[in-house]
Amino acid sequence: MSVIRENVESTSSNQKPIAGSLHSSRPLCTVSSAALHSLTTKRRMRTRQGATAATLALMLPVVLAVAAYAINVVYIELARTELQITIDVATRAAGRVLAVTQDKTQAAAAAEKLMLENPFANEKMNLSGSDLVFGVSTRYSETRRYDFRPGPNPNAVQIQANGKIKVPMLFPTMGVPIDFRPIKTSICTQAEMDISLVVDRSGSMAFSATEISGNYNPAAAPVGWKYGDPVPPNARWLDAVNAVQAFLLVIEQSSQEEHVSLTTYNSTAKTDVTLTSDYLPIETAMDGYSAKFDSGATNIGDGILFGASALANKKTARSWATRVMIVLTDGIHNTGTDPLYAAQTAAAENILIYTVTFSDEADNARMEQVAAAGSGKHYHASTGLQLVEAFEDIAHRLPTLITY
Repeated sequence: MSVIRENVESTSSNQKPIAGSLHSSRPLCTVSSAALHSLTTKRRMRTRQGATAATLALMLPVVLAVAAYAINVVYIELARTELQITIDVATRAAGRVLAVTQDKTQAAAAAEKLMLENPFANEKMNLSGSDLVFGVSTRYSETRRYDFRPGPNPNAVQIQANGKIKVPMLFPTMGVPIDFRPIKTSICTQAEMDISLVVDRSGSMAFSATEISGNYNPAAAPVGWKYGDPVPPNARWLDAVNAVQAFLLVIEQSSQEEHVSLTTYNSTAKTDVTLTSDYLPIETAMDGYSAKFDSGATNIGDGILFGASALANKKTARSWATRVMIVLTDGIHNTGTDPLYAAQTAAAENILIYTVTFSDEADNARMEQVAAAGSGKHYHASTGLQLVEAFEDIAHRLPTLITY
């Protein structure tokens, strides 16, 4: 009995005796708890791995479908963006040609050319008659958008992409190929402008474009002529008068209503006419100087500052209008505010500056810097005819806007 008791006690704590062990003195065969736990864990891991694989197999088509859908959505937006860029480029080209030529046929041809040169999503769009519409865009306050309406005497061009081009999706949906038809609209409008003319009336403007000015009378001046008398024939000032008249004639023919001011300068500057849609006072003021032309130095900088003030006049300026300044000089700045500083001041007020130098005495380099500071362009004219052409070219180059 003592042997049996010892065997029982040796197995009672962690092991269970094998049947018949009470009658045998052989060692007992046992399995530890750690081994059982390890075996159980492995079985569970194999079960989970199998379940995960099955789940992934079931979910993979769903994941691929969602990914394809997401890629298609991104592709649609990319195609729509490319289409908007394409018709913006074409509309701006048509608007620019219309502003310069007032010819609808040429404007439509320019738009067609740009549309074909700028495909979207590898697709080219040919313009039909209904895709391109000429009309009038108007705006009456800074807080309102431009309102476009088809009509005669156009100042705007509209191109409509009405979904006639089918673009295939990158991936089929539920195994079925799908197309989409992007729709976009673009309108290019000749900007409503407030324009400041800044014109040199210094003493040298009494000389002809082919003369060198100095402390003597112009060659064309009559005997006994002096400053304060009517300006001599062939004077640069009279060429300037003709150039301004040509400029006003071009913009008067526009369907937009441009407002124009006149600032003149010699030793000092003066705003002779505030912004107005009636251009007759400008011509009258210039004729007044022709009848009584005084001498004086060349204060280009103050002319620019006075011209900028005319564009900032709250009583006459339109807050929504594009602001443009055209500065004419025949000589070299020799008194008053530095022109480049004045141009930088005007540019800070969002004023676009064109400069025109007249005669070979002018300081072209400085006026090129002035135009660059105002994000504009510099012109040089050696003759009265070239001066008129420069002003006409500026009138045709005045800004257009994408107004949608």
